[in-house]
Amino acid sequence: MDYLLIFFYIVLVAIVAAPFVYVSMFAKHIPYETDPKSSELFDRRDVLLDNLKDLKIEFDTGKLTETEFKSISSGLVKELEEQDKRISQGPATSSKTEVSAKPQLGGKFCHNCGFKIEIFGAKFCPECGTKLQV
Repeated sequence: MDYLLIFFYIVLVAIVAAPFVYVSMFAKHIPYETDPKSSELFDRRDVLLDNLKDLKIEFDTGKLTETEFKSISSGLVKELEEQDKRISQGPATSSKTEVSAKPQLGGKFCHNCGFKIEIFGAKFCPECGTKLQV
C-alpha cells in the first residue's frame, strides 16, 4: 500500500516538474520574434484599427455627418493600407520606407493614442483629450 502511494507522489512530481524541465532544456532553441520594428508596425496598425472603429461608432451614434465620416475614414484607411504595405515588406526594408513616408504624411499624431489630428493648431487630441507635444 505504501509503495502505491510513493508511486503516485513520484508521478505527481513528474507532472508538475515537466513544464519547467521542458522550458529549461528546449525553449532556448525556439526562435522568438522580438524585432522592435515589427512590433512597432503592428502596434501602429492596431491603433489605426481602433481609431477606425471609434470613428464608426461616432458615426453610428450620430456625432458625425456622413461627409465628415467619409473624409476622416478615407485618411485612416489610406494610412492603414500604407501600414499593411510596410508590414508585408518586412522589418528589414520598413526602415527605408518609414523614413521616406514620414514627410508625405500630413498632419500630426497623438503621442498617447496615435489618432491622426487633422485640425490645424489643435493643442489637445480630439480622441483622448491629452495635451499635444509641440
